[in-house]
Amino acid sequence: MRLALLLLLLVSLAPLAMADQLVFTKSAVAPSAEIANQAALLMGVVVALMLTMVVLAAAVYVGGQFFGAETRAKATVWAHNMLAAVGVSAVIIAVIYFILPEFFTTGQIMDVNVALMITQLKGLAETSLIFLMVIFLVLAAGAYAMGQMFGAETRARAAVWATGLLAGAIIAAVIYALLYAIVPSLVGAISVSTYVGGDYATAIFGIVMGIAFVILITYLAAKVFKVAEWEAYLNIEMSNLMGAFLIIFFVLGLFAVGNLVALTWGNGAATPPQAAITYIQNDIASSAMKAMVDVYQLNACTSMLSTFSRRIGEFVLTQTYKVFPGIDTFVQITSVLGVSVLTLYNTASVQVTLLYLADALMLKFFLPAGLILRFFPPTRDAGAFLIALAFGFQIVFPTTYMMNKAIYESIFQGDSGDQPYYHSPTLLIQSLCGPFKYGVAGFLLNPDANPLFSLLPAGAGTFLSALVSESLLNAVSMAEFVPIMRFIASLSLLALFMPALSMMITIAFINSMTKFIVYKV
Repeated sequence: MRLALLLLLLVSLAPLAMADQLVFTKSAVAPSAEIANQAALLMGVVVALMLTMVVLAAAVYVGGQFFGAETRAKATVWAHNMLAAVGVSAVIIAVIYFILPEFFTTGQIMDVNVALMITQLKGLAETSLIFLMVIFLVLAAGAYAMGQMFGAETRARAAVWATGLLAGAIIAAVIYALLYAIVPSLVGAISVSTYVGGDYATAIFGIVMGIAFVILITYLAAKVFKVAEWEAYLNIEMSNLMGAFLIIFFVLGLFAVGNLVALTWGNGAATPPQAAITYIQNDIASSAMKAMVDVYQLNACTSMLSTFSRRIGEFVLTQTYKVFPGIDTFVQITSVLGVSVLTLYNTASVQVTLLYLADALMLKFFLPAGLILRFFPPTRDAGAFLIALAFGFQIVFPTTYMMNKAIYESIFQGDSGDQPYYHSPTLLIQSLCGPFKYGVAGFLLNPDANPLFSLLPAGAGTFLSALVSESLLNAVSMAEFVPIMRFIASLSLLALFMPALSMMITIAFINSMTKFIVYKV
């Protein structure tokens, strides 16, 4: 055996000895060209080894037939192992040249066109299935006809052979019908958007082809070396690979359906997160911003009015008192309301930022990354988590916002007269910050300061004096602040409680879907 292997090595390396120039005597060339040259040289050596192994396997098999049963069995096993090794090498070369045809000529890896690659594989599979069906039928007919010319034992063996070949032809026909009659109609009926995955579709396709290729090589190597552990690994990885395929179709289909369902609430938005963002910005954040501007405007006006003071008589003999003695209460109320409305606005801004991140990352990064990691044994659980995370924040989380909107607006559909969103208290703002209190208008309309009011009939000046004096301002009721307080109370439900509930629902969904994906029967 050692002598045979040594002879095989010498025969295979003979082309190297006859080469005109060795690798180390060549002039300097570009790295890509040198890599291509070395790869071509290596492929030539591998092809020479394959041819030598085929010839040697045939010679050993034929020579073994001239000896006893034990020698024939050993020769047969040895020849089969040699041919299996040749098959492994042939598969490796075929796959490399099929996927990277330009690497050995230009030294550059071409861009893989997934659609074209699938079309080529489909055509190759169709041709192979038709060829297998024809070969199986011809061999079955030939084996059955030849077996009838010999004894009963030979006829029985021929019948078994013919039955097995016919079964193989039937299986090939069923696979052909599934691939080219049933599956295309289902794909046409249930179409999934190619936007899912984006540029990662090429990477996912390459990962699938690579894992399938590794499993195939493992299977062939297990048959050559008779390693039980490798065969067990093949069975486990084959089931995992099929599960990963099913998960891909399930994920893409469910993602497409989930997007359609979520967008029914979105009023024409492109994605569910964008629908939720539009709702938060136009309704919650906009109302909170208007309320915050009004409250801080009232706070500024009341703070200024609280500084006004008056005295009667000489400075040293009388006390100073405030013109608006109850205005300090308004100052404190507006300060508290301002902080509350600012909190609501900041909360809405944080939620919008989170939804922007979800819209930018979940569909284009986390989902493809999860699909890729799902194929590798050490990272399957991580891939399942990323897939569930993408589902949760791309579909479930923004959809709960739209549901919250419908629930919130349904509360105000009765006859209570309340408005679901903010409306400015015009009377309150004009009473505290209107033109009668400051500036030229306040001076011109004051009968005590403007002598023109003496020309008016009796009583008119007194009426205008009361209109622009502090008496009217002191008559402003605390009830004017109730609509603002009611708005803050209702918006707190939408801006604080419901987002927390949405996050809890999303996290629960992510945990449940992760367990569902990694569940093993």
